[in-house]
Amino acid sequence: MTDGVLITVAAAITYVSRAAAVVFLPVPTGRLLSFVRRLPAPLFAGLAVFALVGDQPTVPDLPAACAAGGAIAAAPFRSLAVTLAAGLAAFAVGSLLG
Repeated sequence: MTDGVLITVAAAITYVSRAAAVVFLPVPTGRLLSFVRRLPAPLFAGLAVFALVGDQPTVPDLPAACAAGGAIAAAPFRSLAVTLAAGLAAFAVGSLLG
């Protein structure tokens, strides 16, 4: 399986699962709503750590570590654009330093 096919399949699964949740599940309330509001930042952090470490634990290079740190630091803003911009800016700084 090529990288392009893998990325396309992962994007399709992500989109379809989110669309299905919006269409079929009721809007959360109370304690469940509080939990759901806190979920994206920890989920993103877990995915970022897995992307950095992968299946063989190694120390990531400086630009990748800076990008993950910048994106995780901006995740509480709950804006994908801000999170991506922070990650890209931190990656650029890490590239200059490393």
